[in-house]
Amino acid sequence: MIEEEVKRVFKGEIIGREIIFFPLTSSTNDKAMEIAEKLKNPEGIVLVADAQERGRGRLGRKWVSPPGVNLYFTVLLTPPFPPKEASLLTLMSALAVASAIKEYTGLNATLKWPNDILIGGKKLGGILLEMRSEMQRIIFVAIGIGVNVNLTLDMLPEDIRGLSTSLREEKGEPIDRVRLLRHILSSLQYYYKILLGRDKKVLIDEWLRLDSTLGNKVSVQTPGSIISGIAEGIDDDGALILRLPSGATEKVYGGDVTILKGSS
Repeated sequence: MIEEEVKRVFKGEIIGREIIFFPLTSSTNDKAMEIAEKLKNPEGIVLVADAQERGRGRLGRKWVSPPGVNLYFTVLLTPPFPPKEASLLTLMSALAVASAIKEYTGLNATLKWPNDILIGGKKLGGILLEMRSEMQRIIFVAIGIGVNVNLTLDMLPEDIRGLSTSLREEKGEPIDRVRLLRHILSSLQYYYKILLGRDKKVLIDEWLRLDSTLGNKVSVQTPGSIISGIAEGIDDDGALILRLPSGATEKVYGGDVTILKGSS
């Protein structure tokens, strides 16, 4: 990536008002949190790295972040929402990424609640949302996004090669990372403005169009427990609605979903 090209990649009404580029950093989310703490209004700042030393996904998992092949970036936002609606920001971000990938590459990207972008059931990318909040308001969120673009599977640890993919692997040709980044940032702004307009139904309906979770028996690992049931829906706050074996329903606001074998 060329720094000047990245800095000019997209300047939207909200997102991309400033783009900061790192050839190498610990993680873009770490840097974004540091920067946001010092600013009165970090809304719309984007941090992009060519490589990360300590890239991570949900539940502290390592995100393999070699140089020259993928997209690793974080978008800072200050949405006027209560913290309980933060799940919607994760859904919005995953939807924006999958939609941009479909538009730019023609590949059939799908979504697994709450934050995974898939192709053919294999993980292509993910979202890591971290935030600072008070009781009734979000102060800021750092939305970390990682997408396997030109990565080859031999760059990954053996234990996840069968579960992962990249755009290059699926398309059979290299993908321009900067152009893809432009499409994703534009898509993020589009869906963020929908969310700011409080049109949750449009966002949820768009998500469901690309969903691969609902109707399946799933196991959800949360920080405190593992919950299993049938994924039945997504509520207005972005929570996953599970039908438990007892017949009762439970809302899950965050966690790591595994679609269990034998699901339809």
